[in-house]
Amino acid sequence: MQEEVLNLILPLERKLKAYLRLLPAAGTDNWLLEVQLYHDAHPVGKTSFNLHGYTQEEAEQTARTMRTNEYLMQEIDNFLWGEEND
Repeated sequence: MQEEVLNLILPLERKLKAYLRLLPAAGTDNWLLEVQLYHDAHPVGKTSFNLHGYTQEEAEQTARTMRTNEYLMQEIDNFLWGEEND
């Protein structure tokens, strides 16, 4: 089992929250950001993002500020609703 370097619960939108785990991946400066999504305290899905070329500090900052990251939030919307919002 990989040793996580960060885990936190982050409110995203209204009743949507994410439980985040940041894990080191193979190689240096590679991270796996696991995202478990909950709506109104009920699990609704799980996804992950590979962060390549990030320092640990950059990966942690990306996780902590996920709700202001347009790309990650768009990917979560697509994961949840299966729609492309261009």
